[in-house]
Amino acid sequence: MPALPVADDARRLTATLRACLLRKALADCRQRAAAASLLGVTMTDVLALQHLARAGTMTPGVLSDRLQLTSGGTSAVVQRLERHGLVTSGPHPDDGRSTLLRLSPAAEHRVAGAYAPLVREVDAIVDALAPGDRAVVETFLARVAEATEASADSILRRVRGERLRVEAVPHAGLWA
Repeated sequence: MPALPVADDARRLTATLRACLLRKALADCRQRAAAASLLGVTMTDVLALQHLARAGTMTPGVLSDRLQLTSGGTSAVVQRLERHGLVTSGPHPDDGRSTLLRLSPAAEHRVAGAYAPLVREVDAIVDALAPGDRAVVETFLARVAEATEASADSILRRVRGERLRVEAVPHAGLWA
């Protein structure tokens, strides 16, 4: 059997890597659903917890933007998480009109417990890589994350722009 041309092999590898990234994204969704069941909250609540865990603190407005929820929807998420003892809020040190959200110590413990087996396994996988391979994987994943974030931002700008154009169309009845 003849060897595949290099271009065909590269396309196949690219497609395989995209398929692995999709599988990872879908597995993340399943993990989030499992964590939601374990914590007794919704998947959106877990996503909020993940954003707070990554950022440390966040205003409700920034959380609203990250979750793509209205301010009312975000308030409902925050209230649920506060009732479950997973989030605390306090005054913003630089803006007296705003509050800062953060994970509660109980959340850090419970969420860490939910994710600890996965974190241990990922750490073991990383530890098994040669140092040079770790650097390549880190660069690759960082660039994929940046591209994904940029794509989401671009889509949101387009959606917001379309909303503004639609809202700017005058209603015929207003001019009759």
